[in-house]
Amino acid sequence: MIGQPFINPVLSHAIEMYLKYKDQKDNPNFEEFTVVVIRTLVYIYGELDILNPYITHNEHMMGGFDSNITKYGFPVDSLTDFKNQFLQFEEEKKHQRRPNSAFIKIQKYLIDMYCFKQKNMNLSMNDLILFKKYLYIPENQEKLAIINAYMVNPNEIQGYLESKLFEVNHNFNLQPIRRDFLVQDAYLLLGYNWEQVQSLNDFDLKAVNEQIYRFFGVDSSLPNSKELLEKAVNYYKRYGNKVTTGNGYVDFLLFASIAVTALFVVVLIALNYF
Repeated sequence: MIGQPFINPVLSHAIEMYLKYKDQKDNPNFEEFTVVVIRTLVYIYGELDILNPYITHNEHMMGGFDSNITKYGFPVDSLTDFKNQFLQFEEEKKHQRRPNSAFIKIQKYLIDMYCFKQKNMNLSMNDLILFKKYLYIPENQEKLAIINAYMVNPNEIQGYLESKLFEVNHNFNLQPIRRDFLVQDAYLLLGYNWEQVQSLNDFDLKAVNEQIYRFFGVDSSLPNSKELLEKAVNYYKRYGNKVTTGNGYVDFLLFASIAVTALFVVVLIALNYF
């Protein structure tokens, strides 16, 4: 396009080359990396979503390049970096850097875009087969020369694709692990200080917790195990002995009998006094 480049000179030129050679698919210019990136975007989003913003010079407004690329959920901050990577690619290419980090990063962004569409549209296996033809992976033999020129690990893009597809197909939703701490006095009674307990890794913390449950005779698999443990700890602190069976109902009877016995002793003392 004559005048101000669309987004940046490298991306704008790539779109121009796509328009110029899209009907001459055997032309080597159609296989230039940045042009292949535009072809990949066209495959994922459709030609109108890529070319209309270029023709109208609409980058940020409704119906523009940004809104079209992010419509399946691709993050806005990643899109900003994606566009900047076109400039970075040319810079690294000029200095013959290998690996060319932008070459790799752009392809990973394209995979992310495809996976966001996959989540939304439930694409078929045939869609994936066609998408992979645009990637610089070893199975695309015609791209091996470019792969070797810009990458040290020729399988990096393939590995990233497989990991992202696995994530999509298994609906991963990573949540932070909550540390499972017991009542503090339980640790203190077994000789641990609280700072020491807090510094334990998850594996060691679990082992210590099981040790505590065993010491106080509480079954850790019970739904009210922490409540039973707290009762056992309080009893131990008061009487210097363990009093729990690990069975909630039996423990209730046991504690009830202790309370009744204590009350009976108080009554006897009172009767003798009077």
